[in-house]
Order: sequence, then structure tokens, then C-alpha cells
Amino acid sequence: MRHTLPVILILCLAIYPVASPSQQPSENLSVKAAAYMETLERTEGFSGVVLLARDGKILFASAYGMANLEHDVPNTLETKFRLGSVTKQFTAVAIMILQERRRLSVHDPICRYLRDCPEAWKSITIHQLLSHTSGIPSFTEFPDNDRYERLPMQVLDTIARFRDKPLEFSPGERFQYSDSGYLLLGYVIERASGEKYEDFIRKNIYEPMRMEDSGYDHPWIILKHRAQGYTSENGSLVNATCMAMDRPFAGGSQYSTVNDLLLWDEALSTEKLLSRQSLQTVFTPNPGPYHAGWLLGNKDGGYGYGWMID
Repeated sequence: MRHTLPVILILCLAIYPVASPSQQPSENLSVKAAAYMETLERTEGFSGVVLLARDGKILFASAYGMANLEHDVPNTLETKFRLGSVTKQFTAVAIMILQERRRLSVHDPICRYLRDCPEAWKSITIHQLLSHTSGIPSFTEFPDNDRYERLPMQVLDTIARFRDKPLEFSPGERFQYSDSGYLLLGYVIERASGEKYEDFIRKNIYEPMRMEDSGYDHPWIILKHRAQGYTSENGSLVNATCMAMDRPFAGGSQYSTVNDLLLWDEALSTEKLLSRQSLQTVFTPNPGPYHAGWLLGNKDGGYGYGWMID
């Protein structure tokens, strides 16, 4: 079953729209964005929050639909959404922070940080986990994965699900998206830093950037303004199955808001968290090769560290 959540969007624009003499570009954009989103809500049932900004200045921000249908709670600019695989961005930056502090190197073999490392993983590097070129199969694609999504899995228990599986290809041979790789990166962060993954992200990313409405989405915590997740079944919305976030771990465990993601965008445009050299590494597409249909057929795209590069 594919789970869906109300959508959180943040778009940073690099172009200026044409405006009438009496209308500033930002005003014109705001009017057009509002009209577009109102149409999308009416015709497509869009539910979520949208924020558009340029140079750190908010040009348009609005909420649509419901954060919780049962209790008639509407989405607001403060609604907290699960980020899913956007979490991988934070994991990749955490690895680069540790590299700058000389606690690890992306060229290190992962077995340096794993207990009882399988023989097949001996040549796999942190770089290959970051770039999805390790060959380790993604546990989220296993036929029995739906059953495990419902369980409060510990990281080592999830690793046990794929540690003895054969590699899908030789490390470095090609690109294949793998949630297993990013789960392992979270474990590497813990071993290299001596801290829990969620604590390291909070202390080294969220707190320095004052991202006060972001964190690790444990389902048992009382989290104000949390959006409820839904899925479609026979054309009707139903509550999505509760998922314990220790299962996706460093590949999909975080929550945030549009305003916090604007602060995140600022961090990636400055040297507040990483040096220019590290940021360049993060945003440089790896050579792949990539399978057919990658990035909607864009032959010039690729995957950096935690980001699809278009």
C-alpha cells in the first residue's frame, strides 16, 4: 500500500515575472500563485502548505485543505509534516559535517563503523551509500515490508533484514536507489559521533539554524500541529497505517514546516553549516550510470549526496 501525506512545498524562484506598471513583481507573483493554488485545491483536491521565496524573502505562503479530517483541523503555516525521503538531505549534510570535523571520510569503508560486517560489504564506502551506488538492496522493496512498517524496529533489527542478502551489483557499478544505504548512514553517524542520530541532527543542524519546528517524528510523542497521514483505498481516503520512524530511520524519519524549510534553504546557500567545498560535493551529480526513466527522463540529471540534481 502506498501512503500519502498532505503535501508541504517550498519553492525558491530565480526569475522575475513580468508585472504591470502599477504592480510590483512580488505582488504579481502572489496573485498568480494564489489563483493557481485555489484552482488546484478546487479541481485536484490539493491539501497542504505552499511557500515561495526569493533571496530569503517570503513572496507567497498559504495553507490548503485539512491536517486532520476527523477533527476538522485545517492546515496552517505551522502544520508539521513528515518529510519522508527529504530526510536524506539532513543525513547527507550530517555526514559532511563529520567529515569536516575529521571524524570520518566519505572514502572510508563502511565496515569500519559496523559490527560483524558482512564479507560482501567489505569494499563498500560511505560515498557509495550516499550516492546509491553500493549495490545493497533496499529493504523497502522487500515483499514483506508492509508488515515491518507497523513495528517499532530498532536499527540493528532492520539491518538484519538485508545484511545477508546478495548485492544487486558490484559496489560502484551503477546507481540504484536504496533506503538501506541511508539507514546505514544513520548508524555510521551514531558510531562516528558517539551520539544518537536524532540528537546529532538536532544539535548540529536544527538548533544552529533555529529550526524549532523540525525533528524526529516518533509517533508516540505529543506533537502539536502534526498532520495526519492518509492513503487512498478504492477511491476513498482512509487513515494511513501508523509507521514507527525507527524503521526508515536516517532515510525518512524527520518532520518540518515550510518556514523551517526556508531556513534549511538558507543554510544550503551559505556556509552556516558546511564549507563551500563540501556543499559543492553534495550538489555534484555522481556519474551513475542511471537506469532508464531516471529523473523523468532528464539525461543531464543525476544524484549528488541526498539530492536529485536536475
